[in-house]
Amino acid sequence: MSPAVASAAPRLAARAPTHDAEKQRARRKEDATARVIKRWHGLGALLAAAFYSLFFSAHLKFQDTPIYIRDGILFGAQTHSVFQDLTTERSGDHSRISTLHPAFTLIHQPATQLLTKGWELLGRPRVEASRHGVATLTCLAGALAVVMVYHTLLWAGLPGLRAVLLAAAFGAGTCAWIMAPLPETWLFAGTGAAAMAAVTARGNLARPVWHLLAAVYAISCFIGNLIPCLILALTRCAQDRTQFGSFHARPLLTVLGAITLTFALANVQRQLYPHSAPLPRSWQDVLALRSDWHASAETAPLLAREIFVSNIVAPAEFTAVPDKSRSRIVLNEARWSSLGLQHGLSAGWLLLLALALAGIVWRAQMDPLALGLISALAWSVLTVSWYGSEDRLLVHASQWTPLVVVLAGLGLERALQHWRFIATPVTLFLAVFVCALITRNWLFINEIAAIPGR
Repeated sequence: MSPAVASAAPRLAARAPTHDAEKQRARRKEDATARVIKRWHGLGALLAAAFYSLFFSAHLKFQDTPIYIRDGILFGAQTHSVFQDLTTERSGDHSRISTLHPAFTLIHQPATQLLTKGWELLGRPRVEASRHGVATLTCLAGALAVVMVYHTLLWAGLPGLRAVLLAAAFGAGTCAWIMAPLPETWLFAGTGAAAMAAVTARGNLARPVWHLLAAVYAISCFIGNLIPCLILALTRCAQDRTQFGSFHARPLLTVLGAITLTFALANVQRQLYPHSAPLPRSWQDVLALRSDWHASAETAPLLAREIFVSNIVAPAEFTAVPDKSRSRIVLNEARWSSLGLQHGLSAGWLLLLALALAGIVWRAQMDPLALGLISALAWSVLTVSWYGSEDRLLVHASQWTPLVVVLAGLGLERALQHWRFIATPVTLFLAVFVCALITRNWLFINEIAAIPGR
């Protein structure tokens, strides 16, 4: 044996046990996570049932208001356009849904028609059956988003109790609870983003078909989800490299397959729904989709409020602006000095976010999932000025709120691992916060539903 080989042999022998030890630690961690998931897995169905009931109760508050016959009444939501798209027959006008949502009609309109028929069989009049059918679909999507947030946190290693409480905070938040009962495209886009986060957290333990279906649904509901899907595919590649020590291209191939399938579904929609908005045929058509709103330094406080605060805790004030024979409900201009620090509920949520921010900085350095979700959230927020508008920010927040809550949970858990002595007080505080949040936001829904002249 040559001297070089002889000197390298001890190093190779030393590396082998270390690599085996790393694999054993990873396997023990997976086994521990699997035991926690098995114990808490059944709560997903209970969460879905509970939040579907909450969302549908909000629909019962909204069903007799004019939000179904006019756009822009509630926080700029295009409720009438989406309601018409979901309830109009295949040969009707479906052009009011932007091509930013390339296969939205094809996926959701048949389900709505079926649900409407079901309500009619139960003896409901046609108009009421249509509203209940749409609400059933949207409330199911909202409840599914809650479950996806819960499973993402659970699969990322959070204890079951804190995962339940954080998922409940998302479901009881302003954005989810108000948008789930209403016909709007962005709720479904957010559900797609939540599904992508969930299957990414599950990693290789999720079947490839689930990754494919989640990506197809997310991109079909909003073309802007394409980049987050690519980011999360790269996240899965990083997870595979950490676990197996080698690069696997299957996650990227899955996303490429999803893009191809989404494009095919978009073309099928144009054939089955001939009066839907045509796909862009040139770069000029793509540029024409850009909104007239341009975010600036002056609008940064408003955007920050919709990213972190008002999408969870209902604002203390809103304004009913006269608009012809009705009123439009808008949020007041954001002021950092009165962002809610004087109100206990907003201050409590900001305290949790501050603790989570400290933890997510640590976690992102070692956890590909945290880094991937941060990148996906940053993309969603940075591009909102391209497709969004200032008066619709709370509606657009449906797109990123699931990611905000998941990142808050990941960061919070990392911080509690460092400061273990505050784990129990923080969990108790989170439980009290969720109870207070449900109460406050339910009162907020009753306030805006009771405004006359809408």
